Amino acid sequence: MDTKIYCVILAGGVGMRLWPMSRNAKPKQFIDVLGTGKTLLQTTYERFATFIDTDNIIIVTNESYRQMVVEQLPGVKYENILMEPMRRNTVPAVTWASLEVMRRCPDGRLIVSPSDQNITDVDAFRTDVLRGLDFVGTHDVLLTLGAKPNRPAVSYGYIQMADAEPNETDIYKVRSFTEKPAEDFAKIFYESGEFLWNTGLFLLSAHSFLHAIESASTEFYGIVKEVISKYQEGEYIADLLMELFTKCPNLSLEQSVLEKAGNVYVMLCHFGWADIGTWEAMHNALPKSEDGNVVIDSKSLLYDCKDCIIKLPDGHVAVVQGLEDYIVVEEGNVLVICKKGDQKNIRKFVNDAQLNLGEEFV
Repeated sequence: MDTKIYCVILAGGVGMRLWPMSRNAKPKQFIDVLGTGKTLLQTTYERFATFIDTDNIIIVTNESYRQMVVEQLPGVKYENILMEPMRRNTVPAVTWASLEVMRRCPDGRLIVSPSDQNITDVDAFRTDVLRGLDFVGTHDVLLTLGAKPNRPAVSYGYIQMADAEPNETDIYKVRSFTEKPAEDFAKIFYESGEFLWNTGLFLLSAHSFLHAIESASTEFYGIVKEVISKYQEGEYIADLLMELFTKCPNLSLEQSVLEKAGNVYVMLCHFGWADIGTWEAMHNALPKSEDGNVVIDSKSLLYDCKDCIIKLPDGHVAVVQGLEDYIVVEEGNVLVICKKGDQKNIRKFVNDAQLNLGEEFV
């Protein structure tokens, strides 16, 4: 295995779009969401461990989830668990991980990966990732992996392709990023053939990423540069992290860095990919009955139901009649019955439950 290759798994999110299964106390990455006997975090880690040295796999998570990471990944070294002092989207997490990789290996390359993806062809995944890492190792670029859409999904981000890279197959300059478009735009994107789904997988060299930050925001780079200096001098890491996270804008990597950088490319990936971030995505990823229903580790009787998801605690039974495109999900002290595809309502339900009922319900 190439000792200059690193993997950074982002595992600090709450995953509220999968509420009530995903909760503040135990988010989706620490749950066996797909009924495989392994959590999403364990599956992601094991997938990368087949071709990346486990000493080079770094987990970025929230301080409150450290113990769950240790329990689920007992082989991970303490120094490979980076704990965020607060939630601030992806930019400070990737910045911190890049600083850590650069400290260990100045010319290190890394893949940044979410922990909530379903990959159906692991061999093709390994081939694509290694090819992408070779590309960023020989070019001063930031590389994303894109999946070819098979429908006009509104729950995924989109990457617009520009010119193809000379002498490369399936690698294109990025023209634009779009986050979760409205239905009309998703249809236009899908039919145009110019757009790929954004998998959230980013490949880069630590040096190239920090240079991109400098190009995107001189103000934020000034903070990062100061942190780099103090980090190398061995100052107390907790204070440095607090400074980095509190002063970083609460924006995604695409919004704050990639859209402003001039050297961003996308590679069409060839492995089966799905984001397991919403109930609709769960429904698309899992085996279905003849009526399109998905029942996850639950006992149920369904009558005249179509395209529904059912998930209940052990020992509970659901008897459901006449629902189409609904979720019936119970976890702990919360039961949710609502339309499957309306993700905005899920967020509203979470906010309302927190405001009107209490923190113990979210």
